[in-house]
Amino acid sequence: MSGAIVTRPTRVFKMGAIRLADPAPNLPPIDAVKLYEKAYPHLANAVLGEPQLIGDELHFPIKTHEVKTKG
Repeated sequence: MSGAIVTRPTRVFKMGAIRLADPAPNLPPIDAVKLYEKAYPHLANAVLGEPQLIGDELHFPIKTHEVKTKG
């Protein structure tokens, strides 16, 4: 029997061209993204798209909702 090693891919959060490292790998992905709210306030309304495995990284696209006001 061989000693198989199981590794989890590194999560990366993508906001356009910006790559955000995973600040808390043990949290669910959306909760980890919320930790960036202080630097990126618009992430308060963010949702994550379908992750894509690229090499040894799991890329989560961040989608933000535009706030529309009547004017």
